Order: sequence, then structure tokens, then C-alpha cells
Amino acid sequence: MGARVHAAPLAAALLLAAGAGQAAEQASATLSEALAGNTLSAVMFMPRAAPKGGGSLDRVVFQAYLRPDGSALMRRWEPDRNAYSTVAVRRWSVSGSTLCLDFPADERVPRTCVEIHVWGPRLAGNTKGPGQFAMIDGDIEPGNRITAR
Repeated sequence: MGARVHAAPLAAALLLAAGAGQAAEQASATLSEALAGNTLSAVMFMPRAAPKGGGSLDRVVFQAYLRPDGSALMRRWEPDRNAYSTVAVRRWSVSGSTLCLDFPADERVPRTCVEIHVWGPRLAGNTKGPGQFAMIDGDIEPGNRITAR
């Protein structure tokens, strides 16, 4: 009888542990599905190296149409020209709750991976851990808002 009492909690723990791995995969798939086929319009803040200690943040305003195949049409606001850059085809991916974006090489913005939170059309997040820092805030809209008029 004692073995039965302990077997039920053990079985429940095993089911819970197995379900946690599946839940992580489903969360990743759900985030990918939530983003794919939408246009992400956002502002991202990244550190800029400054001479003699101290630094500041560069503001990167961009749009990315996140295609379901993992490619993205991307453009960045160029304040000097007061216009968006030419649209470039790049890559995007999701792992867990982390969104990674490959920016065009001429934009001087490196591949950036940010842990994001999506609620409705809003999206925000920042990088975790040491190394690269970036903070993002924006929204997602259905379809390709980059080429649509």
C-alpha cells in the first residue's frame, strides 16, 4: 500500500516534467506563429561606444515583415535622409521566447537576439545575460506593411 501512495506523486512528477519540454516547444511554435506573416514596427536601443568612459544609446527605428519561411523584408529609418532605407531581405528566427533578427550589413547593426513578450499587437523585451545589450519596443500588424500603401 505504501508503494502505491508514493507511485502516484512520482508518476505525476514524470508527466509534469515531460509536459514542460512539450510546453516549451509549443510556446516557441506559438511565438513563431504569432509573428510570422506580420510586420514588426519597432524601436531598438543599443549601446554606442563613447570616448573616455561613459556611453550612450543608439536608437534604431526599423520595420520587418516576418515571412513564414524565416526570411524578412527589413528597412531602417535613416534620420539624415528623413526616409527609410532600401528594403533588404534578411533572416529571423525564434527560440523559446527569444527573437533573433539579422540586420542588413550596411546598417551597422549586428545580429540581435532579444527575449520578447507579446501581448496583443504590442511587443517588448531586452537581451538577457552578459555581452550584447539591446532593448526593443514595438508592435506587430498583420500582413506586409512595408510595401503596402
